[in-house]
Amino acid sequence: MLLARILTALTLAPLFIWAIFALPTAYFAYLLLAFVALGAWEFARLIQINQPLYRALVVLGIIGCALVASAHSANLTTVLIVSTVWWGLNLYWVLSYPKNVTAWYGSGIIRVMTGVMLLVPMWVALASLHAQYDTVYFLLLMLLIWGADTGAYFVGRALGKHKLAPKVSPGKSIEGAIGGMVFALIIMLVFLQTQSIATNKYIGYLLLAVVISSVSILGDLYESLFKRTSGIKDSGNILPGHGGILDRIDSLTAAAPFFLLGLNLV
Repeated sequence: MLLARILTALTLAPLFIWAIFALPTAYFAYLLLAFVALGAWEFARLIQINQPLYRALVVLGIIGCALVASAHSANLTTVLIVSTVWWGLNLYWVLSYPKNVTAWYGSGIIRVMTGVMLLVPMWVALASLHAQYDTVYFLLLMLLIWGADTGAYFVGRALGKHKLAPKVSPGKSIEGAIGGMVFALIIMLVFLQTQSIATNKYIGYLLLAVVISSVSILGDLYESLFKRTSGIKDSGNILPGHGGILDRIDSLTAAAPFFLLGLNLV
C-alpha cells in the first residue's frame, strides 16, 4: 500500500505541476472542474446517495453552481468571505462531534448544499488564483498543503502523544499539527527569500502560512466527519494507495478560499 501511495504521488504530482505552469487559465480551470466533478460523485456517496442517476444529478448541480459562481466574478470576494465563515461553522461541527450530527447531516437538502459549499468556492478560488496571480503562487499553495501534511505525518508519528480530534480522526495529534505548521512556515520563508516580496509584508505572509496549515487540517477533519457518519473508510478508490479524489483534495477545499482571500489582504 505504501509503495502504491508513493508511485501514485510520484506520477501525479509532476503532471499537476506541469499543468499549473503550462496550461492557459481557461484549460486549467476545466481540468480542475473535472476533479470537482469526480469529488462531487464521491461526496454523493458519502452523503448516502447511492443511486447512480441521483448521484449524477448532484454532480451536475455542483458543476452548474460552479459555472454560475465563476460567471459572476465581481462577487468573488463575497464568495470567499462566505466560504471562510462557513468553514468557521464547520470547525464547530468538528469540535462538537458526535453531538449536533443532525444539524449538518440530518437533512438531504443540507447534505447536498454542503457539497456545493465544499467544492464550488474551492474551484472558484483556484481558477481565480491561476488567473490573477503568477503561477508560482498556485504552486506555493500546493507546497504549503503538501508540506503541512508531510510535517504533520512525520512529526505526529515520531512525537505525537496528544490527540487533536480523537472522536473524528484518532490518528491526528497536536504535535503533528504543530509540525505541519513549522513545515509550512519553512516553505513560506523559502518563498519569501526567492521572490521580490517587500519585507514589510513578511509577517502577513507568515501568518498566511499558519492559517493555511491550520485550515488544511480542518478540511481533512471535516471530510472525516462524513466518512465516520456514513461508515465509509475512503471516499473512493480511483487513486491507488490514496483512496478517492476527495481524499486528496479535502485539505484544498478549505485552504483555497482562505489562501486567495489572504493574498488579496497582505
